[in-house]
Amino acid sequence: MRVVLSRLPGTAWFGLGSAVCLLALGLLVATGATHALDVATTARLRPGDAWGGAQVSAAPWMARLSPPHMVLVLATATATACVWRRTWRPALFAAVLATCAVVLTAAVKLALQRPDPHGWVAPSGGAFPSGHVVAVLVCCAGSVMVLSSRVRWWQWAPVLAAGALMARALLVSAAHWPTDVAGGVLLSLVVLSGVGLLPLRQGPLRQEPSRVGSAGPGSLRARSQAVLAVRTTSASRRNDSSRGATTSAS
Repeated sequence: MRVVLSRLPGTAWFGLGSAVCLLALGLLVATGATHALDVATTARLRPGDAWGGAQVSAAPWMARLSPPHMVLVLATATATACVWRRTWRPALFAAVLATCAVVLTAAVKLALQRPDPHGWVAPSGGAFPSGHVVAVLVCCAGSVMVLSSRVRWWQWAPVLAAGALMARALLVSAAHWPTDVAGGVLLSLVVLSGVGLLPLRQGPLRQEPSRVGSAGPGSLRARSQAVLAVRTTSASRRNDSSRGATTSAS
């Protein structure tokens, strides 16, 4: 068992840690332990449930970054990756990623049936975790992952920016409790870490321009000429050497 655990990559440990935190937060939400903190925080973000300048500036982002728009972003990035890599693996990766996110989010929502700050429970489930946050983070991060076989740290900046805009809009508008947003972040990390371990997005890449050029007719002709030149030079050197040896012997 220790050997298996020691071989787990850092991404797996990160996903397991996120899952533990999500489970703990879900238990606290289910028992009402976080309700007082949620109410106090929401009251400070939207005093008296009034609609002011902060709400006017933040609320439009809920529509701009809505789940249908995020799915469109992921679909576009996936189609681009499939054409670029010349494989269907990015599409399979995106399908598994989206399916896991939808199933897990719906399962937790239906299990907890938590009302939102205005006391409403949607037919699809409660407010915990925030499906809007899950859609933004999973779709944006999934787009980065299908387009890059090796993701650099700075490539996560747009993902964090989109998530921050959605989180601010939801909290300032009192559309979700703060713990709903936190739950959406944790569930997104669980899904991304788990599906990211699968080798689905590591499809064949298009050859580099230099390699493509080296396989072309022009480069083959140039390579043949270079080989012929080397052989000619070697033959000339052997002839010179034989002539020198003959002169020395005479």
